[in-house]
Amino acid sequence: MAASVDVRVVAEELVPGDVPLWVHPEWRPRFPWLVQGTTGRGSAEEPFDLGLSSAQPVGTVLGRWRKLLEATGMETVAHARQVHAADLWIHREAGAPGIVVMDGFDGHVTDRRGLLVTASVADCVPVFVVDPASFVVAMVHSGWRGTAAGIVERAVNRVVESWQSDPARLYVHCGPAICGECYEVGAEVHAGVRPDADPPAGPTCINLRAAIAERVMAMGVPAAHVTVSAHCTRCGEPNFFSHRGGSPARQMGVLGMRALD
Repeated sequence: MAASVDVRVVAEELVPGDVPLWVHPEWRPRFPWLVQGTTGRGSAEEPFDLGLSSAQPVGTVLGRWRKLLEATGMETVAHARQVHAADLWIHREAGAPGIVVMDGFDGHVTDRRGLLVTASVADCVPVFVVDPASFVVAMVHSGWRGTAAGIVERAVNRVVESWQSDPARLYVHCGPAICGECYEVGAEVHAGVRPDADPPAGPTCINLRAAIAERVMAMGVPAAHVTVSAHCTRCGEPNFFSHRGGSPARQMGVLGMRALD
């Protein structure tokens, strides 16, 4: 299903180094204090799988998480077991140095520097929200259920309400995820994601990233501040893991702010 509005598409760029991190090409120079990106598959010999619920040795996975912390220069990384719902956690404190694992949240909001918040994805959409005026960020895991439940709108509202922000100054990016041509779903998904449109009679493709972009624009985020990734996790490229492609592995959307010197 095509988007009803034009959404600007950007292609993330791979940062050189031991950690396969794909970053927004415009945000990196615009917000030098920001740490942002989506981890990728990495090498074929040892894929950079960050999934904490797989059959991999725990020590191996945690070693990759520590490499992520070191590569980004952050002190703490927070992750939560995701439940495809719309609950958010506001991090008022950066937390102890190291890896913090939480339970039952699909989104994180924080103004704490040195804290890297994450979203586990492998076709679902990692959504990055940045307020460069108040120095607040939100990292959201938005599959179709979370999108239907309004998790991205909740994250935007939480930033606006808790930090007296304005949607007009926010920046939103939908990262690498399954594209609209690969994501064939039933009528219940269409009805949940676009409740104002008539659902199709049978399985039809839907562009989840475009639908999310439309939702945040409707909240007042300027179209010039909203982008979606050119990368599809499912078709034509080996850079990311895909659940629909048969992979049990997971990449992470990561977002945070560097500590002040």
